[in-house]
Order: sequence, then structure tokens, then C-alpha cells
Amino acid sequence: MSDRIEQLNERPPEFHEGGAPEFAVLPDEFNRNTPADETVPKTKHKMLLYLAAAGLITIGLMLPGAATPAQTAEATAAASTPAETRTDAPAPTPTEAAIASEPDASPTEDASPEATSEPTPAVQPTETPQVTPVPTPGVEVAYYYRASQVYYAMLTVSVPERITSVSLRLTVPGVDEPAYETELTPQEIGEQTYRLRAGDRDDGFDANAFYADHADADLAMELTYTVSDETGEQTHTETFEPDVELWIDWRFDSEEDVGGVAEWLFGEIFPNCFTVRMFGTTDLEQQLTVGSDPETLKNGGVTVTVSIDGREIPAEGSKLHSETYRYTDDETVYCDYILVIPIPEDFPPHGTATMTLIRKLTNSGAIVSNTKVIEY
Repeated sequence: MSDRIEQLNERPPEFHEGGAPEFAVLPDEFNRNTPADETVPKTKHKMLLYLAAAGLITIGLMLPGAATPAQTAEATAAASTPAETRTDAPAPTPTEAAIASEPDASPTEDASPEATSEPTPAVQPTETPQVTPVPTPGVEVAYYYRASQVYYAMLTVSVPERITSVSLRLTVPGVDEPAYETELTPQEIGEQTYRLRAGDRDDGFDANAFYADHADADLAMELTYTVSDETGEQTHTETFEPDVELWIDWRFDSEEDVGGVAEWLFGEIFPNCFTVRMFGTTDLEQQLTVGSDPETLKNGGVTVTVSIDGREIPAEGSKLHSETYRYTDDETVYCDYILVIPIPEDFPPHGTATMTLIRKLTNSGAIVSNTKVIEY
């Protein structure tokens, strides 16, 4: 068979002997003029054609100058090793060179540019919604204290439309009869703020009459209120013990008080002056001022304003008197304070004054304000 292939690939001479030069006869590419060779079965020719049609035998094997089977074997072996640069390859055109010099210049099946991902928007911090707390129906004690033998209390009512009743009792342990008891009216419940007022007092309950017949003991406040809801009514009862605060006397010292009961009680009178007295305190730096901002008060601090015809008396003319002392067999130092506020010359010498006293309670820190009108 090898003789047959060599015969097929034999190149004819370029010139006939003694004749004019001519081109060689083109090789018979498809073996049309090759005499039959009985040594090669016809089926083998068909197989070669089938293989050529299937692409398993390259057309180059049938062309002039095609590699021999040995050369083909060498080329197959060389394909398994890194390819060497061919020196006989034609120089690329400028366009081809430019394409070859760019990375990934060879077209691929999907030559469309890769989609650019959109920038991720910055995540804004989510603000926590402000949830308004739902008030719980009920009654709270803003403060409950006594100064000397007078008791003061303030109640605050939440969701008054669901509060059906509120009552309080001031009692002493072991005594059935309360010193004082009251039940709030629907109007007082609806106002949401209730200050204890008993008898003809502007504020508080004076227990002196009660103590005349009973032992001198603190009065506990028993608070009872009823809340209505979908399930019915629920009654709550709580008991509170009073805080103890210093007694404060605030008034106008008139000329008629000289030599009278007031002078006997206080020891000294300041005629035609507004006065604030605090006796028996252990605070040697008691805060007692005129016209101060309540927010600047410390616990136990007191400030007062006096207004006449819409004008406040300035603090510059006021004076604070103090005196310290001790009791026998007691190392505690006590102090009495008297704040004196005279009427300025450019104010009416007689008339009606509005006096407001604000204190910050020593124990609870609650702000308590009281106002009274004084004829002077």
C-alpha cells in the first residue's frame, strides 16, 4: 500500500527531454485515472472516501506536497507538545496584528459586552418609629407629706373616663374612726388633678383637732379607686405614709402685729414687710430667695414672689436673717431663717398683693406651688 501512496504523490518532471518546458500535469486528486490495482480491495477505496468525507482524513493528504504518513505521525506527536513558532507563516496584516496584540481579541460565541451591574443604593438607616405609650387607667400620688401637723397631698388621675370612683382616708393605726375622709366628685376626677383641701383651708388638712383626742402619730393615707374595663370593674387600694417637711410661714407683718399674738409666736415682727419664716431646720445653707427660677431649686429650696398691681417686688431690697442654736444635751445645730421683703417706695403703701411660694420637697423632689392674696 505504501508503494501505491508514493506513486500517487510522485511529482512529474518539469521538462520533457529535448522539448519545450511545460507545466506538470496536475495530480489526479480523486484517483480518476489511476489504473486499478488488484492488490488493494475496492472496499478499501470506499473506506478512504468515507473517512475523507467524515473529516477523519484531511484533504491535505491528497494534495501535492502533503505530508507522508510518517510526517503525519510526527505532526500528531508534536500536537501533544507546546507549539513552536512557525517561521514560514505569512506576516499578519496590520489589522490582524492589532487584533492579535489585544487580549481576548478572538471573537467568541457571545461577543456582547458583559452587563454592568447597577450600583447598590446606600441603605439608609431606618428610624425607629416613636410609639406613644398608652396611659394606664389609675390614680397616682404626686406627693403626700406633713409640715408640723398639717397634711398635704396631690393625686393625678389617668384616663379619667375609665375611673368610676376615687376616695381617700387619713387614719391612725388602731383607731377605727379616720381623721379625715373624702370621695372625689365626677368633676374632680375629670380635672385629673386633685389637691387635698379640708375645712376652710386653702391647702391641706390640719390635724390639730384630731390630735387633741388621739395619740400624736402620723396619719397614713388610704387611697381607693375603681377602674372600669371590658371585663367589668376592678377596685384598687393602696396605703401611703407621709414624708416630713419643714413648716413654712409666709405672710404680711403689719403694724397691728406689734405686741400681738404674732410677735409672741415669732419673737420678732417686721412691720409693713412681707415675710417668709422657716424655723428649726438643720440645713445651715438653706436656699430661701426672692423670684428665683424653680428649676434652680435644690431639694428643700424655697423661693417667693410678691406682685402688686402686676409688678413684682425686686429681690434687691430683700434681706435674709438667720440664727443658729442648740438644745441642751443635743449636739445638733439648728437654724431659724426669716426672709424680709419691704415694700419699695414706688409701690402703693396699701392695697392687694399676690404672694406665691414655691418649694422643692426634700424627700420626693416634687415642686409644690401655692398662691394667696393678701390685703396689706
